Amino acid sequence: MALIRNATFSLTASTTVPTEGGAATTVVVQGLAKAWASIDADATGHPVLDAFNVSSTADISTGITKVTFANSFSNSNYAVSGAGQAQDEAGGILGLWGRSTTSSRQMTSTSFHTDNRISSGGFRDLLYFGLSVCGDLT
Repeated sequence: MALIRNATFSLTASTTVPTEGGAATTVVVQGLAKAWASIDADATGHPVLDAFNVSSTADISTGITKVTFANSFSNSNYAVSGAGQAQDEAGGILGLWGRSTTSSRQMTSTSFHTDNRISSGGFRDLLYFGLSVCGDLT
């Protein structure tokens, strides 16, 4: 375990956004996730099981889900991380269509597309995947 001495930490609220329940507002601090979701990509329409700042998902094709934000990011330079679970196969891999692709699936400030596969490389609608997004909101 690391011991930190003589360190000063400061958290400053930059934006306040409404929440779905609990407290009336949630303070969104720089460096914290500005969006997250758990998604059943194996069900019709790839429904959101639970989320924050994700307004909708869409089943584009096998292994590809479009995730749309409720509140836009300031640009397409946000970071997405997550993991997925394949049905009964080895390893669910959650990937993205990135910023540099020239296809219609390029990351934008309002949405991105997943590229879900199983460990053997084939596209697969994952039974479940969870994701977290960090970046600056507009």
